[in-house]
Amino acid sequence: MTRPPDALSRSPNLKNLGGAFRIVGWISFWIKAVLGIISGVTVLFAFFSRASNPNQAGNTISGLGLLFTVTGILLLGVSVFWSFRYTRWGRRFLAPSSENAPSKAATLRLLKMVLLTDLIGILVTVIGGEWFVGAIIGKAISQGVAVFSLNPNQLVEPIDLFVIQACINTIAGQFAGVVASLWLLQRTTQQRPTG
Repeated sequence: MTRPPDALSRSPNLKNLGGAFRIVGWISFWIKAVLGIISGVTVLFAFFSRASNPNQAGNTISGLGLLFTVTGILLLGVSVFWSFRYTRWGRRFLAPSSENAPSKAATLRLLKMVLLTDLIGILVTVIGGEWFVGAIIGKAISQGVAVFSLNPNQLVEPIDLFVIQACINTIAGQFAGVVASLWLLQRTTQQRPTG
């Protein structure tokens, strides 16, 4: 007797898959949540510390770099939701009745959606990080001139580096999501012998 290709809900390893979704979901949830909160607080701190200082009108914490970075952090927040969804998805696999278990097609759609969210988040955050790195390199190159002109806008400050750290934290959180999704994708699609 052969199983139909979408018979994930009747798989003999249903409980293993459900357990994997729950464990990986919770691990990726907490990794992404902690890194996302740290990144969000860091960017807010950098933005408001610059905004409260009117003497520094031209700074690196503005423009498209900030837009891309904030978008990346928001996409990380969406990914945190998807990780929580993994835990609920795993619970459906562990239900006593296999009628409520999700199908293989629905599971693959979920995994691909989360993977796409994390990959777009990485791309957007890398663009924002590159924007800030370019601005900081420009400041560093002109720093010799800034010392003699006494223009504080041309000096690299620690707050500039905080934003780079926020970008790296965001990318790390999204990378954790990619690893979790790929691992769950492999567990969902691997062929196991029956019996």
